[in-house]
Amino acid sequence: MRDYEPYFTEDGSVGLYSYSDKDVYHSKFGALTEAWEKFILPAELENMDFENLKVLDVCYGIGYNTKALMSFLINNVKINKKNIFTKILYYVSIGINNILNNKLKLSPPIVTIDDDKKYSFLIDCLDINEELIKLSPLFKTLKTPGEVFDGFVPQLLTCFDSYFILRKIFINIASRFYPKNKKEINELLDLKFKDMHIEKEYKINEYVNYILLNRLYEQFGSEYFNKEFKKIIREKKNRRFFDKSLKKYSQFNQFWGYNKSSRCTLSAFLHNIYYRYLSMRYKKGRFKTIESLFNVNFHINDARKTILALNVQYDLIFLDAFTYTKAPQLWSMEFIEELYKRTAPSGLLMTYSTSAQVRNTLLENNFYVGKIYHKKTGKVIGTIASKDKAKIKYPLTPYEIGLCNTKAGIPYHDPNLSFSSKEILELREYEFRHSELISSSKYMKIRRNTNA
Repeated sequence: MRDYEPYFTEDGSVGLYSYSDKDVYHSKFGALTEAWEKFILPAELENMDFENLKVLDVCYGIGYNTKALMSFLINNVKINKKNIFTKILYYVSIGINNILNNKLKLSPPIVTIDDDKKYSFLIDCLDINEELIKLSPLFKTLKTPGEVFDGFVPQLLTCFDSYFILRKIFINIASRFYPKNKKEINELLDLKFKDMHIEKEYKINEYVNYILLNRLYEQFGSEYFNKEFKKIIREKKNRRFFDKSLKKYSQFNQFWGYNKSSRCTLSAFLHNIYYRYLSMRYKKGRFKTIESLFNVNFHINDARKTILALNVQYDLIFLDAFTYTKAPQLWSMEFIEELYKRTAPSGLLMTYSTSAQVRNTLLENNFYVGKIYHKKTGKVIGTIASKDKAKIKYPLTPYEIGLCNTKAGIPYHDPNLSFSSKEILELREYEFRHSELISSSKYMKIRRNTNA
């Protein structure tokens, strides 16, 4: 973690600042919120067939896109026990929901897992940074003032307007004391916590990080919890960013906690870890049923090499690579071409980028391309692409397509997927200087005058 500085974003989730790149990995407004609004919600998963969902997460990082996806699937999968009690509870929840005008949000599940169906979710996670992948399940998300308020004030009071007035006052006051980052990071990123907030449905499901931890143990074995790893999570400056129960769980899995715990703490340690997470009752419960649905694979290598080894048609591709000026090799014509080959006929590719260059690269690779809108502000916050034109809800306008055909839309090229970042940038700079295309500024000026 020497090259990174963790910090709490404005929704309580952890973001990373890269000293080498002098840039942030996550939105200061909310790392977890960004994952939901730019990758999960635009996919409209409720309209997809869940039975054999296949997902590719390019640049997994600390895993917010994968965690958000897993949370959505877990929260919307109902284990069908086929008993009368389950059916009664199901219909009662719908009745209460209607009575309270949806204020309790007890909506029926999207997916039901029947005994005669086998659901499976394949998630391939690509990243070159082994350290961040290993640490990813341990990062915590703070409870926001809104969650604290909802925790001790009965939800039934949401029927009264005074509930929301008091809630807003509480949030404004409590947010002044959240959270604790380095002063220089807060100033550098202009982090403000006046209205610290995260949507209830954006929270990470409690099972997700434990499933990811188990998968990492399967992949790394005894090498997972090594000396360097212990040093990082024990370091004083990092402690506040890691979840204590997840750390203990990871220690217990490799018997470090059991062997090193003192007699005074051993009893409490076993009670909190073993009986909560590892007992036979727990193994036979909902967790094991849910865990069995996920096949999560971590590919730690240059994504260009990994993509050539993958032979899967993905329903969802999250292209969340670092900004194209810093990691041009993952935005090149050749790399996007490989993603196109691995996109299912009705699959979706999503990215946070809205640049003419990235959009033109997608168009040149025969994708249909559209925009991702923020559900509240109505602002464009990303780009979505598919082989299926019907999947594009908000296609690019003629103006935006025209912008892609200017110098600004000149793509990166990475012959044989082997060039260095410097070589890719220099090649594009050469093409840019010698291009006869109109500049983006001149194009926008002409369009403004035409519209005038």
